[in-house]
Amino acid sequence: MNTITDFPLVSIVIPTYNRSYCLHATIESAINQTYQNTEIIIVDDGSTDDTKNLVSMFGNRIAYIQKSHTGQADTRNVGLQHANGEIIAPLDSDDIWHDTYLERSIEYMLENKLDLFFSNWELRVSDTYHTNVFPNLSKNSTIPNKGCYIFDYAEFRKFLLIDALAPSSGLIVKRSSISFGWNSHVNIGDDWFLQLEMVFKNLNCKVGFTQEVFWRKKRDTTNICDGRKGITFRKLHIRDLNLIVNEFSSLMTKHELEMIDLKIIQNKILVMYLQLLKGNISVEMKQLFLYIIKKPSLFFIAFKKGIQKEISRKNYQFTFSKN
Repeated sequence: MNTITDFPLVSIVIPTYNRSYCLHATIESAINQTYQNTEIIIVDDGSTDDTKNLVSMFGNRIAYIQKSHTGQADTRNVGLQHANGEIIAPLDSDDIWHDTYLERSIEYMLENKLDLFFSNWELRVSDTYHTNVFPNLSKNSTIPNKGCYIFDYAEFRKFLLIDALAPSSGLIVKRSSISFGWNSHVNIGDDWFLQLEMVFKNLNCKVGFTQEVFWRKKRDTTNICDGRKGITFRKLHIRDLNLIVNEFSSLMTKHELEMIDLKIIQNKILVMYLQLLKGNISVEMKQLFLYIIKKPSLFFIAFKKGIQKEISRKNYQFTFSKN
């Protein structure tokens, strides 16, 4: 990047809700970027803590927008509406970017003419950081330790249906590639829903990734995802999966719909299991039995995969603890 035209305006959008205890470090990480052609937009989703006073300390370096409490997706969309940049860089209010995060990300994005780019991260658990580990994406390709890995469209679509690869804070998006913004009906994983929409509605969507660690993610009980556990989390996830089917079924193949249906069944099994542990019998069990009757093969696949996933999770935790 050699001329001023090579430095497009980047809109950093930070949604926040009662995060004054950690927001200062997040703002500092946005301000301290070596890439300087930015605007910082903080959208306060009806905080009742000291957020307003905290943000005021940074003066006119930040655009501060207050709104009533309507949830994370709506809050992101308000930021998007006020953004002037060609590129949108979401940043969750408890995460921290490395100083060169934008410089390196934008360079990779422009060099490869990407619609979407994401980078690897460190996960903070208690007071220790651990680098996220990605598996090989296919039998014929591996992610290099450095440089930008360009996904084949079908490859990224496949893996995105399995799970969200890119959390919001590590995601750089070309604004013109965003169709409608974040869906306010999504309970958790609104970043995943946005990526699915981009991929389903643009068959030429170009996505890149770097294995290099550009940011730090904190996990605590106030996160939209991490703060909801067990039955509550699974029920919300089931609603989101059904929303995916309702919104995108006409754009998905039969196999892709079966992949989502399999996820729904797996989560229903988990809900039933967790309720049985508590001695509760509810409507979810009746619904699950209906699923079994209608699609017994999918049920047994879901059951098998659930066991395999639990074994893998325990093995990962064992490896994680040793490191």
